[in-house]
Amino acid sequence: MINPINSDNNIQMKAALDNAKATQDQSFEEMLQKASAGMDEAKLREACANLECVFLNMMFKSMRNTVEKSDLMGESFATGVYEDMLYEKFAEEASKGKGLGLGELLYKQLSANIKRDEEE
Repeated sequence: MINPINSDNNIQMKAALDNAKATQDQSFEEMLQKASAGMDEAKLREACANLECVFLNMMFKSMRNTVEKSDLMGESFATGVYEDMLYEKFAEEASKGKGLGLGELLYKQLSANIKRDEEE
């Protein structure tokens, strides 16, 4: 038997998480536009670092989906939320410092484009 209170709460929590992720993606695009419009290299570097973090998070989620599920912790909405938060934190930590170098590479490319646009 399905508990309607619990399933409604799960639906609301999932909707809230989806909205938060959509807001995070929009803020990255806005940060990138503001950085290139204002010619601000610090904001551009931050936006590139955030992109690397998002990329790593997506990569970790894809890697997690290839691993066979275990019955040790069971499958529940709370477990899914916990795992999402855990892998998001892993991505943040992995992208700190030099990370994979993707953010730095992207920064060099975009800053070269900004400098070229300034000269014209």
